[in-house]
Amino acid sequence: MARVEERGDLTERGTVPQRTARRMMREALRRSLVPGARLASERTLMSYFEVSRGSLREALRVLAFLGAIEIRPGPGGGPRIAMPQPQVVGSSLAMALQFRGATLRTLLEARAAMEPSIAALAAARRKDDELAALEACTVRLEAAVGTEGFTGPNHQFHHLLAIAAGNEALALLVAALAWMSRAVEWRYDQPTQERIVRQKKAIVGALQARDETRARDLTAAMFAGVLDDPRNAEHLSARVVWADVDELMHGNEEHNDPKDNAKGDTGWTSP
Repeated sequence: MARVEERGDLTERGTVPQRTARRMMREALRRSLVPGARLASERTLMSYFEVSRGSLREALRVLAFLGAIEIRPGPGGGPRIAMPQPQVVGSSLAMALQFRGATLRTLLEARAAMEPSIAALAAARRKDDELAALEACTVRLEAAVGTEGFTGPNHQFHHLLAIAAGNEALALLVAALAWMSRAVEWRYDQPTQERIVRQKKAIVGALQARDETRARDLTAAMFAGVLDDPRNAEHLSARVVWADVDELMHGNEEHNDPKDNAKGDTGWTSP
């Protein structure tokens, strides 16, 4: 608990559940816990963190809401470390943006400001397997032209591009913004879809050649083609509404079963 004591001035701020949640996350970091690591029993956690049952449960609810833990029901269940997903970021950001009158244009302009630089980073840093994943994504995208299945690989391409840039913060932000964009109902017409496929194939070509400037310019042109097209004005003015984003999150949630943390640790975790 040395880390907690060193930062006591910060750790002890807020309510008991808030302080407990922060202490739990610092302990998880100190112990190098990974998604799937099962925490100890409620009684053990209460004793270890010296809190009441009510405070502990509230702390766990906070962490579950943020996607840092998941509560599994039934025998062998209980709280486990989880991997917070982009949906968590998107949901919180959508709530803030709703009250600021943000629109789909707001989201796309933010992405247009970031993603050309992300593409340039990807051209410089991409690995062979990441390039292969982007190529495969464009194949799926082309096959989906003219169908309702176009949206999925279209958004996935941007997430894969951000991953290839080798920056976790950018990858998380892009995935969250792209996912939020899906809450606004809008489907490109077929000529636009065909143009987007050509543009994304060209971006992959720039990554293959490790041409940072071309990757940046092509990505900027792709976003400009959507933002500057007067036919898109009505769609781009659609408001970001938290309820729509939250509904999308729950409708598309994927429940993975990460492997248990095999290390095992005494104290507040159990194998």
